[in-house]
Amino acid sequence: MSKLTQKAIQNSFAKLLDSKPIDRITIKDITSDCGISRNTFYYHYADLPALVEELLTDNAEELMKAYPSIDSLEECLNVGARYVLENRRAANHIYNSSHRYIYERCLTKVLRRVVAEYFEMALPAQDFSDEEREILIDYYKCLCFGIIVDWCEKGMREDYADDFHKLIELRSRMLDAGFGK
Repeated sequence: MSKLTQKAIQNSFAKLLDSKPIDRITIKDITSDCGISRNTFYYHYADLPALVEELLTDNAEELMKAYPSIDSLEECLNVGARYVLENRRAANHIYNSSHRYIYERCLTKVLRRVVAEYFEMALPAQDFSDEEREILIDYYKCLCFGIIVDWCEKGMREDYADDFHKLIELRSRMLDAGFGK
């Protein structure tokens, strides 16, 4: 029963979040929508930020299960962007709220995992020490995070894939030209 109640709370919150900014959603709105008491809400969640974090974490876990292997850095960016676009209005409401830090923490978690998956496939283990691999994973996680946050700031355009593809292409051309050596 407890998991069903949590899911009902999450579903009500997600529905409300799709229709109005998070800063205008109250606990009363959520409890009224899913037909529970305030005490029941607080039994499951300490506060609204706890609900936001669990909802985003659960969605991120589902997304990561849907992409068990990553074939390119471009796909890392695409997975992160899809995570944002699946519920664009809700993502925009969270991103442009006082709870942005939760959104960014969950996005960072998703990106770290997809970059690590990519490196598992792309970089032979014998070529880099564990410490070097962690440094590279963190670097590319931060790079992808910055690109996606910049994309969010610019309005989350649907044609993001073209820009990501161009960016990866330019990165390859720079490396081929010896930039950064």
